Amino acid sequence: MCMALLKKSRAAADKPLELEPEKVLPEIFEALAAEGYRPTRDTDIRIVYKNEGTYFCFYYRTEDPEFLMLRATFERSVYEDVHEAFIYKACAATDFDQKVSKAYVDDEGDLVFSVESFLLPGTPVAPLALRLNDALAATIAFFHRKLPELVKEYEREEELEEELSHVTGLPN
Repeated sequence: MCMALLKKSRAAADKPLELEPEKVLPEIFEALAAEGYRPTRDTDIRIVYKNEGTYFCFYYRTEDPEFLMLRATFERSVYEDVHEAFIYKACAATDFDQKVSKAYVDDEGDLVFSVESFLLPGTPVAPLALRLNDALAATIAFFHRKLPELVKEYEREEELEEELSHVTGLPN
């Protein structure tokens, strides 16, 4: 009996794990719902839900089964009072600091944040989805802290330059 179980266990361990693309979005949907989000599946490749007032979208295509993306987009008008250079600098700082995420300005001028992951066979989809959710929220929070820091830093430099331009008669 013990030997039969051992053989069965070894056979199961030797069998390669498979990725079941048709189960990925339903698993993500269930995980989000269990956490209290109210996800909706608005297309066959996308789940949309709100996280702290921001719409997050999971994208997954069964034709590209090893790739999962979570994205949030902010219209440029949200930042209309901020010079574009600061937005690009904050995006670069976000990319550098947050590592697994992306922050960029798209072709329409909107600000896009995304977190991407490969789905390998055997990857536990639900915990991964929740981790991506947390990572995207952290990325957006980092950007929103960094952007005003950059603006204030620039303003301090401008004030210092103005003060220094009034100083005359400094020794060479």
